[in-house]
Amino acid sequence: MEVNKEKIRFFLQFFFDKGENARQLAEIANGVYGADTVIANYVQYWFFRFRSGIFDVKDALHTGRLIVENVNKIVRTLRVPPWTLRLTCGKE
Repeated sequence: MEVNKEKIRFFLQFFFDKGENARQLAEIANGVYGADTVIANYVQYWFFRFRSGIFDVKDALHTGRLIVENVNKIVRTLRVPPWTLRLTCGKE
């Protein structure tokens, strides 16, 4: 059964507010949503966030790979042969 990560985090927040133990909650969550849904370390991580006052359970937006629009202009400005850029990037 595929479970939404946000749904699991709301579940964790609910039981955090009730004062549950992280290890016991991992067992409860795995019993409800299926084996290996969460591990105790994952629950402990979210409990740490909740104790720190961070109650946002939504995934952060990921910007993805940076896009350089003017690559050719940058290469001309630097006066670097383009094939050296590819070799340098490939080795990193």
